[in-house]
Amino acid sequence: MATQKTTSSSFARRKAFAIKHQEAEPLTRRDLQHDFLHHIFAAQERVFTDPTLSPSSSKGSNDLESTVTFRDLYVHTLMSSPRCSRALREKMQETPKFATDFAKISLLANVGRVNTTMTFLPEMRTALRTYHPVPSLQKVDANLQDAPRIKNILKACSLKDEATSNMPVTPAELRARAATAIVPSTSIVNLLFVLSNHFATVAHDHFGRLDIDFLDLFLPVKISSLSRARAFLWLAFHYHEAPSKNPFGDQHAKRHVNLIPELVPLSEEEFEQENVDPEDERDYAAKMTKLRMEFLARNAQTGESINSKDRKALAKSKGGRGSSPGKLIPAKRERSDPDSSVEEGNTLEADLINRPSQQKRPNLSKSLDISRALSESSTSIRHSSGSHRSILQQAWHVVTTVDAFLDSDEEDIDESARQAYAMRLQVLADFHQSSITTPTPTCSRSWQRANAS
Repeated sequence: MATQKTTSSSFARRKAFAIKHQEAEPLTRRDLQHDFLHHIFAAQERVFTDPTLSPSSSKGSNDLESTVTFRDLYVHTLMSSPRCSRALREKMQETPKFATDFAKISLLANVGRVNTTMTFLPEMRTALRTYHPVPSLQKVDANLQDAPRIKNILKACSLKDEATSNMPVTPAELRARAATAIVPSTSIVNLLFVLSNHFATVAHDHFGRLDIDFLDLFLPVKISSLSRARAFLWLAFHYHEAPSKNPFGDQHAKRHVNLIPELVPLSEEEFEQENVDPEDERDYAAKMTKLRMEFLARNAQTGESINSKDRKALAKSKGGRGSSPGKLIPAKRERSDPDSSVEEGNTLEADLINRPSQQKRPNLSKSLDISRALSESSTSIRHSSGSHRSILQQAWHVVTTVDAFLDSDEEDIDESARQAYAMRLQVLADFHQSSITTPTPTCSRSWQRANAS
């Protein structure tokens, strides 16, 4: 009973921890605790072992050259995720400032402060997500993806020799691996999943006080951003590296073994001076909020018009014959992970016309299950208004515009791609139907005649 009560309390705490804003409401510096994030990613201590570095890059180098800052460790981990698209990886390589900004929003998603109902794309059409501009992190590039894609990137992060089944899931398991000289004990992303899931245990073991826990480090509390950042880095090093002298400790940590550095309280005036939004960011937030509301208004009008047309077309198709499979029938998307794709909601039916059904047939083998992995380039036209492409033209179009590394089912495909998928699915369905239809054996029919006589 006590365990069940503790679990319920932890769930409620985690649920209340996430930022909850109305549609188009910006994420301010105070929401993000921007100063706290800045101190984390600006830390210059090169003390973290980076498992993404190739052996040759650290061979013959001293300890300082074979270790990295927390910022580099976290960015490299995101870039090495199998779910990180090639386009995103290249952008992070070419623009370090964008990489840092993307890592900051990813860190908040990592610990659960940003949940998977948020999107940072103002033209996202869905009733189950809310758009939020992030002015302080969208100065270099406004495309911060959306929270579900970020979460997918995070959940795919693991060490090369670390299978999903043996990932450490508790602080005790992290300490046990570090004690046996397994460095790093796990990926930095999984480490933060563990610490945030066991926030009360971490506080009990390392905070030395009962009025604050690990999740409070990310909240607007009256404790200095710098001291919270040092405490966070101390915990990250403590669980990521082998037991050794912690470079983020202070005199308080040295006097009290296994305790974090001292958390410095703030007065009301000092608290108000942190995480202040500059005027240009307030202007950007107001502009994007207005843009979003105008987009929703236009989208609502367009949706009503399309709904009316589709209802008429559907009524006609019910009385007609020979209608093509899947036409005018919106297909529900299948997904094994609730965070991995766009939820169904107030999307335009125009996006669903002629989209092949992705529901699995009852006796269809897994080898015949086709998942969508196509996406258009930013310059491609979403819907083809002219004649359909030939087979050769479609092949050339796919080769020149599709990123094979993108596998999110939020990526839209054009009309020709939809037709290609519909044809493939129909061929597979016909093949499967013919393969399971077998004639009744002659001996069986003879046995039936004998019994009848």
